[in-house]
Amino acid sequence: MIRKSFARNSSEKIRQEAEDLVNEKHYQGYRLINVDFDVADNAGYIYAFITMKRPNTY
Repeated sequence: MIRKSFARNSSEKIRQEAEDLVNEKHYQGYRLINVDFDVADNAGYIYAFITMKRPNTY
């Protein structure tokens, strides 16, 4: 999970950070299962939930 304060360009920043994390883990052998973005209006944060499968697991 990645959390960013909701501010100007925060959606682009969290998208880039999530993409970098997925790419880094992919090169380590992880498989991407799901990526979901959510905004918590009352808390003022935007979240990226990333689910990946570890290498050599079934």
